[in-house]
Amino acid sequence: MLPSLILAWHDGAAQTLRGFLWSFLAVEAAGIISYFSTQSYKVKMKIRESYYVVIVSWLTVIAVGFLPYFLSGSGYSVIDSLFESVASWTTTAAWVLDIDAMPRALVLWKAVSNWLGGMGIILLAVLILSTLGVSGQKLAGAETPGPELEKHTARMVDTVRILYTIYIIASLAEFFLLRLGRVPLFDALINTMSTISTAGMLDYKGSIETHFNAYVKLVLVCFTVLTSLNFIIYVNAARGKFREALRDYEMHVFIAMIGGSTLFTAAMLFITGYFDNIPQALINGATGVVSFASTTGLPLEHAERWPAACRVVLLLLMIVGGCGNSTAGGIKVIRFAVLVKLIRRGVYKKIHPRAVKPVMIRDTAVSALNVSSISTFILLAFGVFIASCVLLSFENLDMETTVMAPITLFSNCGIGFGRLAEGNYTIFSSAGKIYCCLLIILGRLEMYALLILFSRSFWNPDKA
Repeated sequence: MLPSLILAWHDGAAQTLRGFLWSFLAVEAAGIISYFSTQSYKVKMKIRESYYVVIVSWLTVIAVGFLPYFLSGSGYSVIDSLFESVASWTTTAAWVLDIDAMPRALVLWKAVSNWLGGMGIILLAVLILSTLGVSGQKLAGAETPGPELEKHTARMVDTVRILYTIYIIASLAEFFLLRLGRVPLFDALINTMSTISTAGMLDYKGSIETHFNAYVKLVLVCFTVLTSLNFIIYVNAARGKFREALRDYEMHVFIAMIGGSTLFTAAMLFITGYFDNIPQALINGATGVVSFASTTGLPLEHAERWPAACRVVLLLLMIVGGCGNSTAGGIKVIRFAVLVKLIRRGVYKKIHPRAVKPVMIRDTAVSALNVSSISTFILLAFGVFIASCVLLSFENLDMETTVMAPITLFSNCGIGFGRLAEGNYTIFSSAGKIYCCLLIILGRLEMYALLILFSRSFWNPDKA
């Protein structure tokens, strides 16, 4: 909170300064009390405890993020402040508080929350609390998006240190390139933190309309693609395993998916006459594809008017999302790749019922346990989507909004089409906003860390 507190003091925003000061003191006091009151506890971290710690940690930072909004003196309600905190920490480009009406200190706080939330709260804790050891590996595995988090160094903290080094270098590089594009200092800073974490753009007082030219679009598209790739690729590259990094199967599928979708979208935009020249169609097509595939939620010019074929492609890209172990949301490319191979295997087995044909990724067979886990996850995700459509239908909004909202929120994209084209969720009631928050958290933690709390066996130590 210190950068925002200093900025509030610099801008002379007295009420906002008091809000951050009280928030800062409250969090410091709670941290000190917690630290000294738990020194005598020695807990052996198991999978059961890992999931519990992850959800409690995320709920804690959401509560912390809520305080500056609510105490800023801007008149924000409890639920609106909570929604904004949830969306910020989970890098979802959804909002209920008008950014133009916010003091700059709150805008910076939103961007900082995006940046920290992009890599995950537990990974940050593992980096700081290097003594977690094996427990850190279990905690990271319970939080990190993707089917599985591989441990590539002797200690988990070494892996996390490499990841954060890459993340910081990428952030500095994007900030420098945006400044070269003559984007003002404050706008370059907040949009670097929000886009590098695939949390969308922060259009503060119309800065996007003024500075969102072809060069800036290209910079944002490149960095959102880079941070939507599996970060283990960069870990391998940092350790000199370039061949292994370049052979990553999920990366190849993701880039092919983006390339093919960009060509199709640009062709449709040009053929239908939405854009009258090919370069413009390509630039806007690529921006739209990357925006939805990376679940970043970059602003598009009247995307609701794009041809239906383009919007269907973008919707499918948002459902699939980015790569595992990245800052992107969605169900993840690797899961759908395994699902497609599983379907092909099923068809083959119908023809050759006695054949032994495992699901293969490159030259490696995917274990039956992983295949089962991935299938269960995808089925569960669609179950959550169906249930959410039913529950949000009681908001009595139009059909497009009712169906689109669960997809955009669960994928942590935030923007969609129609009334959700700009990520504005003020159209929902208070109860609807609370459920939207639940959907966002479910998507960010990939369901299990939250849903497991409702399992009876989870609360029975003998069975867990």
